[in-house]
Amino acid sequence: MKQPRHLFLILLLSPLIGLTQPDSLATKILSPEQMQKDFNYLRKILTETHPGFYRYLPKEKMDAKLDSVYQSFDKPLPFYSFYKSVLYVIANVRCAHTNALPTADFNRYIGSIRTFPFFLFPIDNKLYVIFNGSTDPQITLGYELVQLNGRSSESIMQTIKKHYWSDGYIEVSKNTALQGGLFCLFYYTLIEHPDQFDVEFKDPNGNLYLTTVPAQKYGVTERAYTKNKINQKANQLYNQRHKQPWRLSFPADAPSTALLRFDGFGGNGMTTSEKARLGMKNFMDVAMKKIESKKCTNLIIDVRSNPGGWDSQGIELFTYLMKQDTAVRYYRKMHAIGDSSEFLAYSDLSVEDKKNVKKQLKKEPDGTFSLLEEFSPDLQPQQPKPNRFKGTVYILQNERSFSTTSEFLAACKTYQVGSLVGMECGGAYEGGNGASFIHVELPCSKIQIGSPLVFYSNATRGEFEQGRGTIPDHIVTIEPQDLLNNYDRQLEFVKKMINKK
Repeated sequence: MKQPRHLFLILLLSPLIGLTQPDSLATKILSPEQMQKDFNYLRKILTETHPGFYRYLPKEKMDAKLDSVYQSFDKPLPFYSFYKSVLYVIANVRCAHTNALPTADFNRYIGSIRTFPFFLFPIDNKLYVIFNGSTDPQITLGYELVQLNGRSSESIMQTIKKHYWSDGYIEVSKNTALQGGLFCLFYYTLIEHPDQFDVEFKDPNGNLYLTTVPAQKYGVTERAYTKNKINQKANQLYNQRHKQPWRLSFPADAPSTALLRFDGFGGNGMTTSEKARLGMKNFMDVAMKKIESKKCTNLIIDVRSNPGGWDSQGIELFTYLMKQDTAVRYYRKMHAIGDSSEFLAYSDLSVEDKKNVKKQLKKEPDGTFSLLEEFSPDLQPQQPKPNRFKGTVYILQNERSFSTTSEFLAACKTYQVGSLVGMECGGAYEGGNGASFIHVELPCSKIQIGSPLVFYSNATRGEFEQGRGTIPDHIVTIEPQDLLNNYDRQLEFVKKMINKK
């Protein structure tokens, strides 16, 4: 899917250094009239523009849920109580491309709040420390969070997951909200924003450790991640940054094997779908020559934690892996629910696209508007590349393989490109919502709503469970000791498969 503006994905990787104005939202009170006005506006946005609003919950049940939430606004509430209700509605849409942020001025907001100063990582329904950004020099890589201000980590995770946007019924994808800066953000907005935290940890040997640490600005915490001596091992293992988001390597411990890593589907200068596809083509043509020169018979494609980007790049990569000698469909259909909503003025569509909306859409008997194939190369049958890889393919995926990446995985599963290894991916197998997006402020609270405009139907085949992500052929989960040992259990599983051959 075309790259949406997802500032929360930045928080997943590391906190932002922001300004230092106080959080004015912490003292803001909304009247019943203000909340009702905002909620009606939110409802209008979603019912008029969101193509998958009733994808998982029938209209009758969704309307009843919305009515129930609306009726709860019968007395003044603090801003964050109302925000929690908005997130609850967003989460029930079950669309990972629909979100709500406290404000459109997100950089200023991140600079204003003081949050929990640890970078956590979820494994098997538990939370483990990777980086310590606090003033306590004891907690290090691998400590498990047990309690936070008297709340169990399990109850905290349940609250955050209940209000986090994700596709369908993919529970593992909600772990994204428990990692890094996102955990800090959602704890602050959904649970509490205290001046200090009473924390109970369990060290790798099972010993309990109690401490109290102050809440900190994001910038202070981020600098501590890098400078605190206690994080030396974690930085050596997990703070490695690559200049190139797409990388080709040849593992020494796997015979005749090439490994292609894709951190995302995007790139500098790739400002249109056509340029993005050409960028992938150029990269893959060079990669295929190197792979051929090494006489590789195995190819590992690593798209773990790839949040997506341009659809065209996922499609282009797929054509270099196809087993079919004839063209196949990657998508079955794309549609919108309108061609003239007032909210299109707030979309990321170009001026030219807005002029051509009616020409590029065809009204269907069910009232939706299908995107015409002649205006979208992505909808057309995809031809296999003459220089495609014809050996054995292994694909690494996880719960943070999302959006364009999840569509790529669905196509690979459908057309049996190779063996999929890892965890259920973060996007629904049958398709999601995306392409273009609107970003609108609610009039009174100024909460920023992001919502997609196009419904995707992947060209999937066979039996599958609606609302679930692509299930790998080999499920391989991460274990807590892997953090301490820097052990890539999923990659090593593939290497063992190759070596057994």
